[in-house]
Amino acid sequence: MPVLWVLLAFATRLPALSALPLHNDEGLHLTRAVEVWNAHPFWEIGDGKIINHWAIAVFMPQNAPVFAGRVATVFISLIGLSAGLAFGRRLGGTAGTCLAGALLIFSPYLFFYDRLAFSDAEAGALAAAACLGALVTAHSGRLRDALLSGALFAAAVLFKFTAAPFALSLAVIVLALSRAPLRRRLLLLALMASVLALSLIPPAIYLLLRGKPLFDIALGWIGGGGDAGSGLSGNLARFTVLLSQTGFPLWAVLAAVGLALLPVRGRIGAVLLCAVALPFAVTVVLGREVLPRHFAASLPLALALAGAGWGALLRQHGRVGAGLTAGMAAALALAFAPFAAAAYTQPASLPLPNEMRMEHLTTHSAGTGLREAVRDLPAQGAPPGPSVIASMFPDSCRRANFEAPPGYALQCTDAPGIPFITQALEADGAAWVLTDTAPQIGVDIPALAQTLGAQAQRLAAYPRPGETPAGASVVLWVLRR
Repeated sequence: MPVLWVLLAFATRLPALSALPLHNDEGLHLTRAVEVWNAHPFWEIGDGKIINHWAIAVFMPQNAPVFAGRVATVFISLIGLSAGLAFGRRLGGTAGTCLAGALLIFSPYLFFYDRLAFSDAEAGALAAAACLGALVTAHSGRLRDALLSGALFAAAVLFKFTAAPFALSLAVIVLALSRAPLRRRLLLLALMASVLALSLIPPAIYLLLRGKPLFDIALGWIGGGGDAGSGLSGNLARFTVLLSQTGFPLWAVLAAVGLALLPVRGRIGAVLLCAVALPFAVTVVLGREVLPRHFAASLPLALALAGAGWGALLRQHGRVGAGLTAGMAAALALAFAPFAAAAYTQPASLPLPNEMRMEHLTTHSAGTGLREAVRDLPAQGAPPGPSVIASMFPDSCRRANFEAPPGYALQCTDAPGIPFITQALEADGAAWVLTDTAPQIGVDIPALAQTLGAQAQRLAAYPRPGETPAGASVVLWVLRR
């Protein structure tokens, strides 16, 4: 059965993996992955994402970068799926295995982030595996199991610091479930902590040698916010919206009930419920603004244990329990199917909460409009090479260049890029410019043309979902003397 679930995960995650344009952060991760090949393994790691781009580098992002970036997440997510299936089998037998797999694969929310080159779902998958390792360590008391669990946890933290609160999960599992003497349990936890500490030394030395602060961007994320969209209340409100509006919410309801059923399994179920609740609580309390993707770090373990909770109940009811298990798995698959179909064919129509739609479809952080623009450069007669000036944030420009046709690229500037436009006009008598969200980000080309005494021609517009061509955020211009 586990092999079938892994194959099903591939079958749902791989189709049309490049359908959604690159998000801004995906472009950053791809840029870092390319830098790995330039002998810069820790390039720009102040945001607490230290090795997630190594997995992307394995797939040679210089070729087919969108697919290479996202397929790395697919493979890492399989580690979390395998750990989830193991949790389900240990706590709920065949029913637990089936429902843990169904919840992990058919959750629209986790499905969405399993198909992006982000590190949160990856960190969550590795954290789930580390918690499974802690459970094995608690039962065996072996040092080698503690070292393996510590290595998995260190990998999760190095993928992204949002996995750090799972240290509480490891501690709770080992301290509460091990029958070894207290001194032995503390030794096992000390070994896990030592592996993490040793893994952080090389990137810390790298930052110090380059004269950069130690993970200041990541640590700046800690601390309660002061408005309605941040802090504890904002984080919980955001999480509630994600559960209820990301696809049909059957998956969220079954996950919540499954977690509530965990104590049916006795002490081990109650301890594992604490293990999943503690890091989530730390995240929503300490996180200044927990964005939708950040919750993906908690989801693999939560969904796995929810399936195990259902299995602990249903395994006791023979054929009736088996029938209910099959029915729940089928219902999850049917509720998931429309969301997956939209993701494969019309990602702009995905049923997402407004915050996720803005981030991935309708604002500058999304690649919609921008991808279509760079792909259209040859048809518009733009000169080859990096000759079209990008009047946008440099990260957006670099992200767009990953999707540009061979031989074409944008010339990346810091928005609005007026000196580069002026220089091109003076040198060549013409300047090709691609603007994004003018005048808030990119330059207002008609106003600039009037200032420079040039003629501006609007060649093409590339509207994002909800925009009209006349009001498109992404526009290609040419200015001539």
